[in-house]
Amino acid sequence: MSLEVGKKALKFLAKNSGNRRNLEVDFFGGEPLMNFQLVKDLVSYGREIEKKYNKKFRFTITTNGVLLDEDKMDFINENMDNVVLSLDGRKEINDNMRKTISGEGSYDIILPKFKRMVEKRGDKDYYIRGTFTSKNIDFSKDALDFYNNGFKKISIEPVVTSEEMDYALREEHLKDILEEYEKFSRDYIDIKKKDKDFYFFHYMIDLDQGPCIIKRSIGCGAGSEYVAVTPEGELYPCHQFVGEKEFLIGNLDDGIINTELRDKFKNSNVFTKEECRECWARFYCSGGCHANAFYAHHDISKPYKLGCELEKKRIECSISILANLNE
Repeated sequence: MSLEVGKKALKFLAKNSGNRRNLEVDFFGGEPLMNFQLVKDLVSYGREIEKKYNKKFRFTITTNGVLLDEDKMDFINENMDNVVLSLDGRKEINDNMRKTISGEGSYDIILPKFKRMVEKRGDKDYYIRGTFTSKNIDFSKDALDFYNNGFKKISIEPVVTSEEMDYALREEHLKDILEEYEKFSRDYIDIKKKDKDFYFFHYMIDLDQGPCIIKRSIGCGAGSEYVAVTPEGELYPCHQFVGEKEFLIGNLDDGIINTELRDKFKNSNVFTKEECRECWARFYCSGGCHANAFYAHHDISKPYKLGCELEKKRIECSISILANLNE
């Protein structure tokens, strides 16, 4: 992405966000550290235009860590409200999926950098983010590996890919995945009783307040509250739709052109999705991921069934954890 396009993106967000003052910008990829000068320039530009538009930018960044060095760590820690550190899992899992150009695994290269990053970050927010596939349904081992390496804020996300891929999650894996969430919830309780600073993203739940009912019904807001900007300045509902031309909703020069598609996303919620209306979990999952629904059914209004079952189990585990920790 060029600086010109990046500036247009920030200005577009500032001018089209109505009376919402707090705005979030995530530097995502690809790998944003490959274009780090742009990141630095856009943070500076965002700070310049905040007063003009009466906005406050909250910057975040997601990185695989390959290009992390002390200077980049210092800039990120000073300017980013959150940082997501992407590592697939424990050594054998990560190195099977993420190899260097020489064909060797990247775990031993990346892990020390992430440790240093978190050490320097202090009490600022971060997550180390793993991925589980059919190759590591025992993902609790990955979470525990992260924890044993000193990381306290952990997320392990299910892979989203075509069922044709050998590492895809399928219906046949569901029973084992649900059992793994159950098993890890017990491990989590044991650790949490000794270390209150340990957090697993999918076991965090707020039963007292949390988002309002409107936000709970629409979830991430892809396509209406949230857009992805490509290096060419094209606008998509979220990064997972980039390249799917039927989901191109506009560009930074002309704005939102496909208003019909935008409205379709805006009106896709737990009240309009037939499978969600009577589901007990609807106000915690918010109808699930639009991209998952599309890639599973070619229809954003039809939830991704496997994802629904995983989310319900995560909510059950989260409530169980709260009950056990509040005894």
